[in-house]
Amino acid sequence: MKIGCIGCGNMGGGVLKGLVPHGEYQLFGHDHSRSKVEALDAEGRRVAWAESPLALAEAADVIILAVKPYQVEAMLEEIRPALDSSKVVLSLAAAVSQEKLMQGAGGLCPVVRAMPNLPVIVGKGVFALCFDDASLAGSRKAELLGVFQKLGMAVVLPERLFPAFTSLVGCGPAFVFLFMEGLLNAGITMGLKASESRELVAAMVEGSAKLALESGESFADLRVKVCSPAGTTIRGVNHLERNAVPGHVADAVLEALKRDMEMAGK
Repeated sequence: MKIGCIGCGNMGGGVLKGLVPHGEYQLFGHDHSRSKVEALDAEGRRVAWAESPLALAEAADVIILAVKPYQVEAMLEEIRPALDSSKVVLSLAAAVSQEKLMQGAGGLCPVVRAMPNLPVIVGKGVFALCFDDASLAGSRKAELLGVFQKLGMAVVLPERLFPAFTSLVGCGPAFVFLFMEGLLNAGITMGLKASESRELVAAMVEGSAKLALESGESFADLRVKVCSPAGTTIRGVNHLERNAVPGHVADAVLEALKRDMEMAGK
């Protein structure tokens, strides 16, 4: 499979870089800065530079659009001469609907919506893919899902759930990092070096996430396991509960959802 990505910043670049070790894919990249593409592969052999978006679209079977939402329409117009039924256009742009992608592609090829999150950079991304375009055959859907499963977790969702996924999983790392920053600052306040506190917090969060995934237990049950009666943890948890921290976190996700709907014009 030949996979090309237009826009090689954090998301697009993360996808291509994550696919570099998988030799079954021929990779292409285009960005306004050629250095971004060249930096994706230290050996310089696995990601080919495409001189233009159109040149990339001509070379690739799967054309990933990792540009800003407001750039998608113009980009589809630019690459349209290269589109036909053998191609798939896959958009990573938030709030750009399947219908708009179909219109932009002129009905010349199947289109797919996908949403990654930032940990794709380290091969731990979480992706949602929308295959609502009836022109995409089942075998090609399986192929595309397989591509993204190599980069982390990939799930198939109907388009109506994309705003929820974007707000929860796409935005979620920022909320987690903000919480981690608070923990880091507490560590420094208690006398740890900033570098020590950062390393300890990151390892603790990684271990907690792994435990949650592997145990299958509810977050509430896992939290209870850390809280000894009359101990230190329950006192801290009570403080967070009194200040409605869980509710504020949920509200942050819902605020992100509101903005996603605004961007989509809903």
